[in-house]
Amino acid sequence: MSEHATASRAAEASERKHALNLFFAIRSAPAVLAAAALLGAVTAWFGLVETPMPSALAQEKVTLPLYRLLVLGVAVLPVVALHSPLADLEVVATSRFRARQRLFLASLSASSAAIFLGTSALVISAPVVEIMARSWLAWFGLALISGSLLGWRLSWMLPSFVAVALWYWGTASSGQYQWWEFSARPSDDLPSHIISVVLLAAGLVMYAATPWRRRLLRRGPHK
Repeated sequence: MSEHATASRAAEASERKHALNLFFAIRSAPAVLAAAALLGAVTAWFGLVETPMPSALAQEKVTLPLYRLLVLGVAVLPVVALHSPLADLEVVATSRFRARQRLFLASLSASSAAIFLGTSALVISAPVVEIMARSWLAWFGLALISGSLLGWRLSWMLPSFVAVALWYWGTASSGQYQWWEFSARPSDDLPSHIISVVLLAAGLVMYAATPWRRRLLRRGPHK
């Protein structure tokens, strides 16, 4: 191999490393992990505390355990962290950039979820932690859908609207939770598992459907 080819490959490798470092430098991964640890500690100590909330059942007093709110925040944060000052340029980024973005999202979301759930599990019982993990899947999927459609900075919008609907209408007149209230049903509730998996799958599909792919789908097959 010639010295020129070796130098060219070394320069290309250095450029890739620099681009990768720049990708991570403009994103707040350490802040997300620190927030996950903090929210995990708060959940461990105060997660089972019940707070009053508005409900469609005006004649009933409805309360919300704080862990249901905190797990929503932990699920949304890694997706919001995809936003960067170069967002307009990244919309038309290459496949190499998308690979880095997938690596960033997968590693940050898995790490933050593990930190949050692991810290919570030091005090919270296993069935409740299982409910939290199931809810995390659904909120994460909804955040991906929201971010794909509205931009990563607004990834919190759809999960927040769904959460308000669940918490306001999710309690039946009998005092039991509706079958679709995945964030509160028991840990062995099959419909809640199915809903969470479906929402996660929908979020991953939306994430994979990049803007240029969605434009191709709207155009239809070439004639």
